[in-house]
Amino acid sequence: MADSASAVADGGRDGAFVDGVVDTYERVAAIHHGTPATKRDGALELTRFEDVVAVTKRRDVHSIDPDAVAIVSMALGAGRPLIPLMLDGEQHTKYRKLLDPLFAPKQVARLEPVIRNLAEGLIDAFAADGEVDFFAAFCEPLPSQIFLSQLGLPLDDVPFLLWVKNGIIRPTDEEHLAAAGPKLIEYLDAELDRREASGEQQDDLIGGFLTAEVDGHSLTHEDVIDITFLLVLAGLDTVTASLSCMVDWLARHPAERDRLVADPSLLPAAIEELMRVHTPVVAGSRHATVDFEIDGVEVKAGDEMRVVWAAANMDPDTFPEPTSVDFARPNNRHIAFASGFHRCLGSHLARLELRVALEALHRRIPDYWLDPNRTPGYLNTAVVRCVDPLPLVFTPA
Repeated sequence: MADSASAVADGGRDGAFVDGVVDTYERVAAIHHGTPATKRDGALELTRFEDVVAVTKRRDVHSIDPDAVAIVSMALGAGRPLIPLMLDGEQHTKYRKLLDPLFAPKQVARLEPVIRNLAEGLIDAFAADGEVDFFAAFCEPLPSQIFLSQLGLPLDDVPFLLWVKNGIIRPTDEEHLAAAGPKLIEYLDAELDRREASGEQQDDLIGGFLTAEVDGHSLTHEDVIDITFLLVLAGLDTVTASLSCMVDWLARHPAERDRLVADPSLLPAAIEELMRVHTPVVAGSRHATVDFEIDGVEVKAGDEMRVVWAAANMDPDTFPEPTSVDFARPNNRHIAFASGFHRCLGSHLARLELRVALEALHRRIPDYWLDPNRTPGYLNTAVVRCVDPLPLVFTPA
């Protein structure tokens, strides 16, 4: 039986195709056929929904092995732990208290007009053409522009920051991987120096970090860089990836797309269901700090665990008929945004961006299909799966 990581990766090469394109969730769902938590390659792999949720809610299970923090930080090119992703316990809690309110539902809701204007502007550029690489023209620039605006970074820097982000998440070669992280540190360092020299306090996220206090202490220059480094990676990639997977699926399922076009009020539930099925971040790692038992398997302090969000979202014990895409699925408590203490900080902003993006697309371009003369790029081997390029054809608007 295939492990969950290869179930996703193999979708690109061994015939896991539906209607000529990759549908990996059939393979991911198949790993649940009687498989408990199992050890693979030295790590305990958790695929059942309840197991993943239980483990990620334990304070004595950390996001990373403390002895590996320095190595992973160096591999990313950051040189220091990313905040708050690579922190646990009290350190993690104090930074989440600072960051969570900035991404709360009421806080991000005020961005809806900005997101809608940006989406409409991007669609204007290709609506009359009848064809587009939707990934390059919309999926990638929209979240990038939104996030850089919130951080207070120049939109002219989008190409550079996308190059950096791709170098860390899906590099073109070893040179790209080695250069990306240090270049981002250098860029953010220069931005903070520029702001300090100007003396001007800007009304954006970085400006907020520079004046924020945690436990009565201001954030250091390094703290702000380590927070912003992570936000650049997350903000410029996961919504892009999710949007590409959703539009690809809707282009291949015109009846369901037409339902959403006819009744946009269905979009929030549809987005939740498509997030469940196409969980963009397939898996994460966790580190046990005490002995305990999960699913009848003994875990020892120091053991590594792989929590597989994509597989948990296909658990038939939690999601009946998991491979069926049901926009009316009741109690859809998927964990596509992860679970537990390290649940995605930007999930509310992501949901808003996805809804507004699809509303704008369907209002302007209600009929779209995959271009039969160009091949979509199903990147299922990446840490974050996406469809790049995503060639579409449609009736010119």
